[in-house]
Amino acid sequence: MEIPEEAFAQILEELERRPLQLNKYRNIAGAGKTQAFGVVGRRCLPPDYSRQCWTRPRLYQLLLEFGDRWVRPAGVDFTSVTVNCNYAAAPHRDKNNNGRSFLVGFGNYQGGYTALLEGELKGDYDIRFRPLILDFSSVLHCVKEGWTGDRYSLVFYRYSNPKWELATPLPPPSVKEIETGKLCFFRGEEVCFGLPHPLRGRKKVKAPPPPAAVLEEDRDCGGFVVTFD
Repeated sequence: MEIPEEAFAQILEELERRPLQLNKYRNIAGAGKTQAFGVVGRRCLPPDYSRQCWTRPRLYQLLLEFGDRWVRPAGVDFTSVTVNCNYAAAPHRDKNNNGRSFLVGFGNYQGGYTALLEGELKGDYDIRFRPLILDFSSVLHCVKEGWTGDRYSLVFYRYSNPKWELATPLPPPSVKEIETGKLCFFRGEEVCFGLPHPLRGRKKVKAPPPPAAVLEEDRDCGGFVVTFD
């Protein structure tokens, strides 16, 4: 399967107009220009939509349209999309991905192969306009460095975390214009500009300093005793 270059034109235009921000929080794959749209994990809270959905509604809209045109017909039902720019991912397995993912590259780059490091499909793959559909949570993989040009890639996948399997299903996402003509992210039937957080608006309380330790000589036992004021 090969996707025509023009299918990526609007996504590429939007990424060049407003480049991805640096993500410092991918501890295993490494820091880089990589951002997730759609459903993501939220530490101690149930999964919900990424802030990228409402901060970049135009890009999210283009990703959803691309997914409906190319990804779902290929048999990949996705909730989330990771967008990468010149991201040399270190060896890793995709965490919290359920089932097969749809990985495809685009841009004016040469090289930068995706390397599967184990299993029957072990080898290097040129994903530029050629999707690689695979369960990346079960295969160690990375991106080989040394490419020329700007290398972009999209990963469509279904987010899943066993800890939250019984959580309330999320309302479906969409992006559309409101009455003012502004393009907005909708969480179900409601426009969304952010999610509530149980700690938002609460003042941080500083912990009191620990008591000072005092070292005193104990002449009876010939040692020292630590006491606290």
